[in-house]
Amino acid sequence: MSIDSSRLAVIVQGPLKEGAVDIAARAIQSVRRYLPDAQIILSTTDDCTHVSFESVQCVTDTSASHFDDVNGNINNVNKLIATVANGLALVEREYSLKLRTDHVLHSDALLALMGDEQPANLLGARVSVSNLFLRNPTRLCYLFHLSDTLQFGRSDDLRKLWNLGPLAADFVYLAGGPRVNPLGTFQGYTAFRLLPEQAILLRFIHTCGMSLDLEHISHSRFDLFCAWEDLLLDNFEVHDWQSLGVTPPTRFLSAPYAPKSIITARDMRTLRMHRSKPHRARRYLHLLLNKYALCWFRRRWLVSVSSLLLFSFSPNVATAARDTYRRLTGAQRS
Repeated sequence: MSIDSSRLAVIVQGPLKEGAVDIAARAIQSVRRYLPDAQIILSTTDDCTHVSFESVQCVTDTSASHFDDVNGNINNVNKLIATVANGLALVEREYSLKLRTDHVLHSDALLALMGDEQPANLLGARVSVSNLFLRNPTRLCYLFHLSDTLQFGRSDDLRKLWNLGPLAADFVYLAGGPRVNPLGTFQGYTAFRLLPEQAILLRFIHTCGMSLDLEHISHSRFDLFCAWEDLLLDNFEVHDWQSLGVTPPTRFLSAPYAPKSIITARDMRTLRMHRSKPHRARRYLHLLLNKYALCWFRRRWLVSVSSLLLFSFSPNVATAARDTYRRLTGAQRS
């Protein structure tokens, strides 16, 4: 079943520019071309006082702040929550699409995926997500890592998913400082307890009265593994990013972003057919094998260990090495 674009609101969220490129304008132009009757909302934390797009509502929240990591990176999770929630507050249509400003539509394929909702246990209907960055934990052990690159579904369900408010620092940071144990760690030297995607989903889970949590980014237990599978299967539809008619930034497909570690629509079909405890036990053993044994042959883990060692030796050398690695692999922002 397909819907008409007149039933859809598009929240174009994120920074206005990337380097010299006006990425917000580029994204809006693509929405106008392929979803001509959609309500368009630009939501940003940048100052958009002097920004004006015809028939586009613009909302800005300059109060949202970021978290600083000890390795020089920043975590924009509160800016992300603010821009999406502010945009959803202006939605007047039955369906909504969350689109990053650095993404560009090249077709209206999304419309054919809306209008035939499946029931959910924490939402009114399942919310659809792109699989880009939605990690398969048997390949890369990030539980509760729901991709936020592209989400769409009923507006009321997206409002519930993003009605979180700002996250406190003690929810995001590790209490004892950076975790330096290299075993089972895939994120390198960091003071953060959770990745932004994990923090958002876990906070949503908590608002629903569930007490699931993680000790650190790569933390795993069999019960948490099963709970993550259930949450994903019962509340979300996962689509291969190539089928959505949306072009992501080139850097998202570079080696540091581990594009081969994502869960696919085919993987989801397998999970739905094999939800028994024995099947899950076999998948969890696969996770442990990759996490603690085969990691010695995985680029992501080797880079993580190198990060831990270099930052322990010299933060300046580590930062320079990281920047060089990102530049050589195409992961550097423009």
